[in-house]
Amino acid sequence: MRSSRRDPTNLRLKPLAAADWLLAAAICLVPIGVLVAYSFGRTSVVTQDVSLTGTIRSYRTLFGPLYRPVLMRSITLSALTVALCVGLGTPAALAISRLSQRWRDRAVLALLFPSFVSFTVRIFAWQGLLGSDGPIKALTGRALLFHPPAVLIGMVATYVPLFVLPAYVAVARVGPNVLDAALDLGARRFRQTTSVTLPLAAPGVLTGAVVVGVLSLGEFVVPTVLGGGKVLLLGEILFERGATRDQPLGGAIVAAMLVMFAIVGAASWALRRVVSRHA
Repeated sequence: MRSSRRDPTNLRLKPLAAADWLLAAAICLVPIGVLVAYSFGRTSVVTQDVSLTGTIRSYRTLFGPLYRPVLMRSITLSALTVALCVGLGTPAALAISRLSQRWRDRAVLALLFPSFVSFTVRIFAWQGLLGSDGPIKALTGRALLFHPPAVLIGMVATYVPLFVLPAYVAVARVGPNVLDAALDLGARRFRQTTSVTLPLAAPGVLTGAVVVGVLSLGEFVVPTVLGGGKVLLLGEILFERGATRDQPLGGAIVAAMLVMFAIVGAASWALRRVVSRHA
């Protein structure tokens, strides 16, 4: 029978949690809501003030022939970034989880080590590798800088550590007793990985994929530095035009991103339920 006694510690912490939620709503939801409201307005050419008129002109502009290629390029590069991070990061998370505790800690530290260097410095360092005088051109005969592959490489290099960390935590939680039971049932190492470890670690893998997808869809530093203004993404349009000159367009971009995030979140939730049923 469940006890009816209340935890006094939980009662004391609830007001603090409510304050955190209110602060998060004030910092995140209110500015985003204002931007979405601006998407149904017009910007004055003289004063740059936004008047809410209920128009959907900014959405027609976003989905029109001028910005439709930018929208499709952003979605494509974001999807490729997620796919490559999953393909590269999942084996890395599995490899780290199978190391001894001593080497596991060193591997996690090595994974986090690039974060100790400024993000801008790391992105500019890729210019030397991908430029006309870099080793990539010496090996392939082609400079990738200021082309979509350079932006893709920069985003994968930036976000793959963010994917590996939750994936590693999820893989490491699969206890040795579970693997021993699978071994007793005749499952070898490969079968253990595909039939036991990965299904049980699927929530962490999906979490890492969603984080990478959300961040890469709104990325503007990497395409600005490695794209050189030739590989425009939604984040750049939002930063250059939507923030000051055309706030209704910026609001439409934010609303479109929110819809895409909601679709990705719903798909991730549904996929997680399916995986949990078959795990």
